[in-house]
Amino acid sequence: MILGKKNLSPYVTDVAPTADARAASNYFKQNILPLLDSNKKSLIVLALKDMIASDDTIEPDTVVEKVNDMTKKNIAGRDAFVLEDFLAGIFLYTAVNVENRNCEENVKKITDEYIQSFEAQKTNISFLTAYSRFSTETADEIAIDTHSLVLLAETGGKCQKCGRLLGIKKEGNDVNYAKVVHLSETDDVVLCVDCEREMRNASEEEKSALLSDKHDLENLMAARDATSRYALEKQVEYVLREVQLMDVTDDTRLKIEPVKVERKITEKRLKERVLFDVRQLYEGVNNALDRLSGENKLNVDRFAKSVKRMYEDASEKLTSQSDIYNLLADTLFEKTSRKYREACKIIISYFVQRCEVFDEIAE
Repeated sequence: MILGKKNLSPYVTDVAPTADARAASNYFKQNILPLLDSNKKSLIVLALKDMIASDDTIEPDTVVEKVNDMTKKNIAGRDAFVLEDFLAGIFLYTAVNVENRNCEENVKKITDEYIQSFEAQKTNISFLTAYSRFSTETADEIAIDTHSLVLLAETGGKCQKCGRLLGIKKEGNDVNYAKVVHLSETDDVVLCVDCEREMRNASEEEKSALLSDKHDLENLMAARDATSRYALEKQVEYVLREVQLMDVTDDTRLKIEPVKVERKITEKRLKERVLFDVRQLYEGVNNALDRLSGENKLNVDRFAKSVKRMYEDASEKLTSQSDIYNLLADTLFEKTSRKYREACKIIISYFVQRCEVFDEIAE
């Protein structure tokens, strides 16, 4: 049987369809788990997860763990298991649905090398004594709402395409005036109803652009999650202390009256990024500049003129506002020990608000 040459005994296969799943789990707990190497339990789970996930004959909604009625999709999304339930549940499914005979070639693939290939993922698996009392349906509903919240957090609570403000409804994965839209097998976006309707007939190029936009948002979220506001302010101050000023020509002038960001930036995603920086950290950058000026560590007007000159030089070569913004941030990054790129972008956003970067758009 272990070699995949024979089917399970009829004593097992005849009883399995009506077997008490909980009793089977108890049997595994008392008689099977003690036989397993405790250092390899996680590897066993990872290998079984991989086998189930890679079996194209099993549909995502097929129940493959019979003790708790877990589907293939449920198992793929979990990293914590009641081991006896997991093993017994899969055994019961296998006993009923899998032809064990003539499986020699498949069995040969389960080598020590295959099992050890999961070694790096061992710490991802944890074991429970019991599952939560939440039903699978409740868990799915929570997952849907959480997924929607993540998408809304990425876009700042707005439709990713047009910028309309959105909010989550209680039922399903609908969002007020919006839908969660699948762009690919792994990527979803949140759009308002109008944009969702447009995307039904969108070209591959339009979908690709929206997908690229989403990845930019994910990168920004990841960068912000990695550092707290306090840490970012410290990084900003570090960058400012490392500033090496550029030569400034006499005709470089600073603007006195600030202009709203919305009246200077035409690119939607860049505008949202700069506004986010300004709302969160403008005061922090300003305080750092004041502090360094008071310590005679930085001539703020001279630095502002340097940024202005950098912008003027960049705008002569580039037309895209995003390209100009990124070039300024990269230049500052290169001149300040190449340590905090995100802080450099925040400083450039500060100067966008101050009007050293980007001119007001003519009406």
